Amino acid sequence: MNPKVKKRIWRKGSATVEAAILFPVLLLLTFGIIEYGWLFLNANLITNTARHGARIAILPNSTNTLVTNSISNLMATANITGYQVTISPSDISSMNVGEVVKVEISVPWRKIAIINSPFLPKPTTNLRASVSMAKEGP
Repeated sequence: MNPKVKKRIWRKGSATVEAAILFPVLLLLTFGIIEYGWLFLNANLITNTARHGARIAILPNSTNTLVTNSISNLMATANITGYQVTISPSDISSMNVGEVVKVEISVPWRKIAIINSPFLPKPTTNLRASVSMAKEGP
């Protein structure tokens, strides 16, 4: 057999082996980028929802029920479930002007993740957003 033909066949085989080694790494990298992009998008949605809830909470005639309902509507629109809302103080309707209202939303990352691969590193904590604003007066 001609040495040039033999060398070409060997190169084709090595390219296949290199592709077989590299393809899973590139696939893992691609899915990792998609997963973390999705988590960052949802972290932004959670932050904006907490900000909206705080804006509702600082209004003069606002109640805790009104705040939690507005947060629930936005989270349902984003298809996020399993979240926990904390409003501090516990009764915002009896607050004085200038007092600080804090709205915090916490979501387990498992409720948001789209790819549950054991090969991708997972965050160990919940996604959280906390917003504080001063109560407005009439």
